Amino acid sequence: MANILFVVPMKQFALNQEINGTLLLATKLLEAGFDAQILRLCEIDTYHQDYNTFIHDAAEKISASGAQYVCFYTLWPYYHMELRLARELKQRGLITILGGPQASATAMQTMQAMPFVDYICSGEGEHTIVPFFRAMQDGSSLDSIPGLYHRGDGAVIANTAEMPLCDLDTLPHWDDRLYLDHYDASDPSLADRSFFMPIDAGRGCPYSCTFCCTSYFWRRTYRLKSPERIVEDIQYFNKKFGIKSFWFSHDAFTTNHKLVSAVCDYILEKKLDITWRCTARIDCISQELILKMKQAGMVHIELGIESGSPRMQKLINKNLNLQRAKEMIRFLLDNKITVGLFFMYGFPEETEEDLNQTLELFFTMLDMGVAGASMSFCKFNPSTAITEKYLDELVFDPSMKILFRGIYGYQEEEDMILANKAIFPFFYHLDTPLRRNYQYLHFLCYMYELFPNSMKYVRRLYNGDNLRFYQDFYESNPEVFEKDTQHVWESVKHHPMEIFDNILSKFDQPYIPQLKELLRFVHDAKRINDANEDLTIQESYGFNYLDFRLRRPIESYAQGRTELLMQKIGGKTDMKLLRIE
Repeated sequence: MANILFVVPMKQFALNQEINGTLLLATKLLEAGFDAQILRLCEIDTYHQDYNTFIHDAAEKISASGAQYVCFYTLWPYYHMELRLARELKQRGLITILGGPQASATAMQTMQAMPFVDYICSGEGEHTIVPFFRAMQDGSSLDSIPGLYHRGDGAVIANTAEMPLCDLDTLPHWDDRLYLDHYDASDPSLADRSFFMPIDAGRGCPYSCTFCCTSYFWRRTYRLKSPERIVEDIQYFNKKFGIKSFWFSHDAFTTNHKLVSAVCDYILEKKLDITWRCTARIDCISQELILKMKQAGMVHIELGIESGSPRMQKLINKNLNLQRAKEMIRFLLDNKITVGLFFMYGFPEETEEDLNQTLELFFTMLDMGVAGASMSFCKFNPSTAITEKYLDELVFDPSMKILFRGIYGYQEEEDMILANKAIFPFFYHLDTPLRRNYQYLHFLCYMYELFPNSMKYVRRLYNGDNLRFYQDFYESNPEVFEKDTQHVWESVKHHPMEIFDNILSKFDQPYIPQLKELLRFVHDAKRINDANEDLTIQESYGFNYLDFRLRRPIESYAQGRTELLMQKIGGKTDMKLLRIE
């Protein structure tokens, strides 16, 4: 029986989605002689089904584990659910402990508003987890545990002692008992180059973007593991699972060029046959570093651009040189490195002119060939400069249309969310005209990301008026957007052709019928690529396939029909040209 049970909000068993921090803390406890286990919420059969049934089933399973202490790893989409579970468990006599980013950012507010939460361990826990449970075990004082929030004499006590930063090179590898039973070490898919295993490459971001809480959580201190330790971690997972591709997990991996170059040199020295990805700021890479990283196995990089407006770049304290960013992205693409980009919109001070510039950059980057670009609505996370400035003006949005997808259980916990704006600001909306008028824009951007080779022709119909493009997207499909967020998401994902048929019906250019057929073909090809099971599509499309293959503009497509056979059999995709008429 587990005396200490960690609960993590995983939706499915996947080795590359395991919560690294929780596994490290549980491993530290096992090394110190404690009984610790991990419960992944996907182990509850009713997870993401009826919410109240799930809460009951989860509480029952946790209680039956024999745990005395239940520790939750907290992230914002699950915080309401984790607090509800903590309340249920407290009623059953268990001791509840919160940790992780969301609890750390709202520690005092949570302790004051939620009496069923016994403790919050804020910040990095590797130094404090064992001393905390030793003190709990022998009844000694908790006052010396840095970053701990606890209760005493009817008040919340916040230990103010500064927590020492963790020496990342001394962290253990995960204890096999915590996860190995759930995964087959001989699974060939783990050795596939498309499977990327996260490696905790370092922590901390020295920047202070107004919308981001990362620097707050990691105390703005940039750290990178030593080259020796990063390679050791790579070799560990390679030996255990045969994994050959890795994700260097660090929000600002390339901040220190000298350290990153040393990592690359050591990978090359060890002659590791690996590929890897990373995340970086685009103003923290150079052509020289890119070439070194590519030589050492980098195949993909993700970059946060946020806004295409120079004015907004200053207001959100991102401060990117957008012209240099475009040049660097072109250099990456020319060197066969795939690129993913992150954009945001709906900032409080943003104007339509700013937004049009952001959309122009977003669409142009996809047209240029970046692997993917996401557009997110600006959310209000705790401990960010934007949230602190606008918290009083935020209003609850019960529709959750500000989010890309629905959040499990938020409707059932609406009373909790309404009573605690400072704890749940991400469920709230700043009612500016721009945010009100463009709240579905991220769905249009998602569709453009899915079909960039054909969507560029739709956008061309608008002659650079990206805002009008969105207005037609929204106004032509009232039956989609008048419903809840989950319905919008399902329509966009599974029925894009109906949405764009409604848009294209506004235009009378002679190539519109061929454009509709091209969109239908691209949608079917994506269905084949994304299929999890064997799938065959044999269809006739109203355009000449050779024009498409030769990358001719849609305006010059010849009249004709193309019959294609597309299949996915045994995980392999194939397409055969049957006939052109």
